[in-house]
Amino acid sequence: MVSHPFPSSIQPTSTPVYASNREALKQLERERDWLSGICGVLGSGVAVSAVYSPAISLAGLPPMAILLKRLQKVSQIYLSMGPLLEAFEQQGVEIFPRLQVPEQESLDLFVRFPNKQFFTITLRTMGKSSIVYNEKAEALYVRYRRGGLKPWKPDPLLQLADQEVWLRKNRRELFGGSSRDVRRPVVKILALAGETRLGKHSEHLYETISEQKFVCVRRKFTTTVLEKEQLVSFIRAWQAQKA
Repeated sequence: MVSHPFPSSIQPTSTPVYASNREALKQLERERDWLSGICGVLGSGVAVSAVYSPAISLAGLPPMAILLKRLQKVSQIYLSMGPLLEAFEQQGVEIFPRLQVPEQESLDLFVRFPNKQFFTITLRTMGKSSIVYNEKAEALYVRYRRGGLKPWKPDPLLQLADQEVWLRKNRRELFGGSSRDVRRPVVKILALAGETRLGKHSEHLYETISEQKFVCVRRKFTTTVLEKEQLVSFIRAWQAQKA
């Protein structure tokens, strides 16, 4: 069994912002390359075993699936963090990938600016599908391209809200540390990645932000749902509107 050489989360440090951002990105790149290599080796082994011993090859499939899922997630975070740094590094942005939240998945990206603007971002993919918000059920639904529509379980919007609550209570330093800072608003973003797309919605579910329209789901909390490629344009639009 190969042990994993990389920690699963990046913690805020006293390192200068530029250095800590770039080191976090480099660590994601190293992990992505490591996982790609391991998956390649395992894939070759499974293929060879399938010829000489099908039973042995089947035994290698579960760990392969786990590694591929992790590779997909690391790649999504890496490919999202890079453009965010390129766009906002000069503003002094700090980006923390994979913040650990007990009993939940880690938060993919926590983004903060020196002026105390905060963004929490979760990246999700549901294969070849489109995502729509069902207002009557107050839930996101997955529409598969081969047909079929089902509620998205577990609810990523609820997960994101729960992650924020935990971070406010247990990671106050992310928000600045003071009681006032911890109460500052956080912009929650569900970013669809891979082949998952955002479906069409009723006009009233779109919010115009600096002349751009984004789907905003309002329940007890508000979450913007967009495609990963829109992250930079959304944050720019949000900042422009708040300026």
